[in-house]
Amino acid sequence: MKAVAAAMLVFAAGIGRAQPASQVSDRAAARFLDQAAWGPTPQSIAEVQRIGFENWLNAQFALNTSDLPDQPIFGSDGKFNRNLHPVQTAFFQNTLNGRDQLRQRVAFALSEIWVVSEQSGIPAYAIPPYWRVLRDNAFLTHRDIIKAVTLNPGMGRFLNMANNNKANPAKGTAANENYGRELMQLFTLGLVRLNPDGSAVLDASRNPVSTYDQTVVTSMAKVLTGWTYPAAPGAGPKRNNPPYFIGQMFAIDQNHDSSQKTIFASITIPAGQSAERDLESLLDALMEQDTMAPFVSKQLIEHLVTSNPSPAYIERVSNVFLNNGNGVRGDMKAVIAAILMDPEARAADDPNAAVNANFGHLREPVLFLANILRGLNGTLASNSEIYTASNEMGQNLFGAPSVFSYFSPQYRTEKGLLGPEFQIYTTATAAERADVVNGAVYGRLGPGVAVDLQPFLAKGQSVSSMLDSISYVFLHHSMSAELAQAAASAAKAAKTPLAQLEAALYTVLTSGEYQIVQ
Repeated sequence: MKAVAAAMLVFAAGIGRAQPASQVSDRAAARFLDQAAWGPTPQSIAEVQRIGFENWLNAQFALNTSDLPDQPIFGSDGKFNRNLHPVQTAFFQNTLNGRDQLRQRVAFALSEIWVVSEQSGIPAYAIPPYWRVLRDNAFLTHRDIIKAVTLNPGMGRFLNMANNNKANPAKGTAANENYGRELMQLFTLGLVRLNPDGSAVLDASRNPVSTYDQTVVTSMAKVLTGWTYPAAPGAGPKRNNPPYFIGQMFAIDQNHDSSQKTIFASITIPAGQSAERDLESLLDALMEQDTMAPFVSKQLIEHLVTSNPSPAYIERVSNVFLNNGNGVRGDMKAVIAAILMDPEARAADDPNAAVNANFGHLREPVLFLANILRGLNGTLASNSEIYTASNEMGQNLFGAPSVFSYFSPQYRTEKGLLGPEFQIYTTATAAERADVVNGAVYGRLGPGVAVDLQPFLAKGQSVSSMLDSISYVFLHHSMSAELAQAAASAAKAAKTPLAQLEAALYTVLTSGEYQIVQ
């Protein structure tokens, strides 16, 4: 694939030729899978070692196999169905069993940026179609993502673009600014213009240069007028359809403001265009903005690899975003491959590499749960309530508290380092993480959840063999001497091989060494 090949050239330029499959160590494969999937397993580690990074990426780019089940519109009480639990359960089942690990992981990262939350009162049946928009466009272009999300009725409801009509002076109404503002601020451009390395562009007085002002927000609102919900089956289309969340919104030009608008970067959208043509003009204008490359690239790096990417890392990925090698902007395959194959992402594959204390990120609750269950050979039945554990750790799946997601990409720890996931890490959620580990290791994560520890015992019943197996699955075969000593001490206090294994697993999985992905 050309996208992967371009990223491999970036990788090669940074640290020499990319390793052939025969030279991928189990450490390198496990680290790669912690970044590109829901976590390593012995089988997936062996697969990456067998075929290599590039072939694994190409195979993953070709897969689109996981889905979420459609939900009934109404509940048994005749009211809109708000029960999202079957969708949340299916999501976690996919993290364990789905072959399309990379697509799932990227789609989830996109869902944390392009937020649509059931907390706003959106019915449960709206969530699977929205998830499919992110899943199906994850490996296309960023322009495709913008357009598909913009026209999704779930987003139309969440940020008030559906039935956003042109101003009516007689009634004293104006176009709603909500989606136009967040499209710029949170999804594409950010508040200030960025250099390719993610640093702010400064004016002559050394102040950051804004990407837009209130006049642009007002113009953006006008650009995005005239769209309504899809018509429900059996219902005729109206100028303002009632909410219906299956399908794509469509334009009603009588409701569209066709006046001339001046948007960001002083770009003019001419008068007399239809709602559809105005949207295409807006998409073209967005993709012309160089600041989008570092803005989007940095957030994706944070979600997949590290909370604190260096300016050089951001710039390398931004350059791929701007040009995939064939003149295409926003090629998501190329961007994702560049993120995963960057020298900074792969540096610690070498056990002799200097330790970068600022590299990595805290496992957010969804990733924490999926990673543990995959590593423990977990299975989830349809009656599983595993989603409650994520919620109690501070991350209600598909229920972000606001458009600003579960946590801010700009959140910093007390020492000033970027640490987005730490925004939901409190004394209460830290204790809940320990409870989750306890439940997973000792088989008490509720109905429909099972783990299988026998593969660990099959490696040998000595404490040292157990620790080696745990390190291989959960710590990229790089457990520190201090953690190994603590786990060994806990294991030796137990009487049976199974009890020893459980004690060692609990010690390792509650450690900072495991919970911070490096």
